[in-house]
Amino acid sequence: MQIERSVPFWLERRLFPLYVTMTFIFLFIPRLSVLGFLFAALATIHFVVGRTEKQLRRDVAIEWKHYESLMFNQEKTSLHLQVFGVESLSQLGLEATLRLHTDGGVIFPEMDPLHPATFHAVIDSEDAVTIPIQTVRRGPAEFDEIILTIRLPWKMGVYLFTFDTYPSFTVLPSLTAQATPLLLQRLRIGDRPDRYSPLKNKLVQLGAKPYTAEPSKEIDWYATAKTGRLQAKVFETSNQDTFTIALNLSAPSGYGLHQQFETFIEQAAFLISELIKEGCKIELFLNRLDGANRMTHLSLQEGQPQLKHLLMTLSTVSTRDSFIATQQFERHVLRRKHMNSQLIQIGNDRILAIG
Repeated sequence: MQIERSVPFWLERRLFPLYVTMTFIFLFIPRLSVLGFLFAALATIHFVVGRTEKQLRRDVAIEWKHYESLMFNQEKTSLHLQVFGVESLSQLGLEATLRLHTDGGVIFPEMDPLHPATFHAVIDSEDAVTIPIQTVRRGPAEFDEIILTIRLPWKMGVYLFTFDTYPSFTVLPSLTAQATPLLLQRLRIGDRPDRYSPLKNKLVQLGAKPYTAEPSKEIDWYATAKTGRLQAKVFETSNQDTFTIALNLSAPSGYGLHQQFETFIEQAAFLISELIKEGCKIELFLNRLDGANRMTHLSLQEGQPQLKHLLMTLSTVSTRDSFIATQQFERHVLRRKHMNSQLIQIGNDRILAIG
């Protein structure tokens, strides 16, 4: 914690010894004793202000209670701030105000709509401050300013308490279907040319057996033609499937980024979430170059740890990153993807399932 003080020039620290000296000089001179009393008053005020400052430095502090650093885009929550030294402020009769400012990824929805990134509150008898916030942008977000202002009476000074540790957040892409209203209509996973689908039919065909009054849709006509006798399909329940998500954020022309950059990221996040809920294994290819100048690739995994890893990766994508051209990216994905996974391409105004 750092403290900055702003006081009138006559209350500067270096003047205190002067006031004490001048008090003793003029106080015992009969015709100049009034000046002695004046300097004594200035020294007294200076002493009181200095003692008040020491008390503020000793007692006043703020501390954040537990808060969740991972949030989804457009999510609302409340932060709780503990202010120490409120009793001392009340005893001294001092007024304190709290000011917070964010980098724009987080706003204060209950504040001025013209300045939603700024929060103001008066610290009174309550030592706990509740701060409603809302995320408005995917990616890292943080507070870049936290200032507690304490004003001395009669405009004798202002103290600014600034703090070194600020809350920071990782804002993940939104997972709401409303964010991608056409996604489920455009994505036809259950109709893909494969033997089964985890979203429509959890049965995988293992083979065939002699027909014994099974429904007609379960007749294996291929095995029937091969053996010359009526055959029925034999199924086994499958709880998993494998998918490769190829997220291409480049523009159709190959130059620059697509104008639906954020939409495609939200579509990928929503689709990944839905597939992992169904017990699928997911791998992700993203046409972004990482720090080692390699294309971003998250290998095939399943479950909530994989979902968190994928969403964290999508939250870090920035328009300032370097991206691979579309044709080069698609060739790389077809060459490196898991052999038996179903490829889903997102980008260039399309969501396609390719066997």
